[in-house]
Amino acid sequence: MGKRSSVEQSDYDTMVLILMENIDLNTTIATLKNGLTTISPDAAFGVIADWQQQLQGTEISKLLEELKATLDGSSSRRAIAEILSELGAQTTSAAENASGDLAVKLTELGQLLAQAGASLP
Repeated sequence: MGKRSSVEQSDYDTMVLILMENIDLNTTIATLKNGLTTISPDAAFGVIADWQQQLQGTEISKLLEELKATLDGSSSRRAIAEILSELGAQTTSAAENASGDLAVKLTELGQLLAQAGASLP
């Protein structure tokens, strides 16, 4: 992936924030707070698909596609952990460009994703 100019990056960040405002962050945060093992694989795929649909065309969407592919059971927990950690980093980065309640929720979501990644051996 090539580097974006600062203007392109700013436009991209704005687009991601607008898209994230349309997603039910509270449900995803609550799900992650309950722990990864409390959600069924089908429910996980549903949550991932919802996020992916809203964030289509973004780097986060590509990571979500990778996550879905790793959840098929043939990938290592380490691969899943790495993707969750990267999703956490990307979400935290998006939070830095947000404001108000959205920034708070994205920061929390980013931390939870990173924690989920770190919790997998």
